[in-house]
Amino acid sequence: MSSVIICYSAHMGNTLKVARVIGEVLGAEIYKPGELDPREAVKKYQLIGLGSGIYYGRHHPSIITFAERFPEARDRYVFIFSTSGLPKIPVLHNYHKPLITILSRKGFRLVGEFSCRGYNLHGALRLIGGMNKGRPNAEDLERARRFAENILRRLA
Repeated sequence: MSSVIICYSAHMGNTLKVARVIGEVLGAEIYKPGELDPREAVKKYQLIGLGSGIYYGRHHPSIITFAERFPEARDRYVFIFSTSGLPKIPVLHNYHKPLITILSRKGFRLVGEFSCRGYNLHGALRLIGGMNKGRPNAEDLERARRFAENILRRLA
């Protein structure tokens, strides 16, 4: 199955580490949001992954905008991933929900979500050495690998 990952990763490169592991398993190409047109992505790829760090409770605006520019895609699959300073607790703050809402309106079939902690030096955290130093770690990346393997099994 042709696969692509659209990933916005800044500062520490946390999300790109996760994208590379998932991409290796799926055989996916990896692009930044501005490097691929959303309409072309839907034409060329059957499975599309979207990921970024979490900024104030949401994916990076470039990922949200990319998703909003997708045409309808009833026969395409999508997965979402993120890294964040805080854990994803759906009852309190479901980081992925805004993106899922956009994608479901476009007709994409969601095949999975992945999130893990990422090293965060934002704002005042820099003064104390940040939070989640060393994350994503080997365990996080192994979880990302298993996540991608599960997607392959689901779509086989």
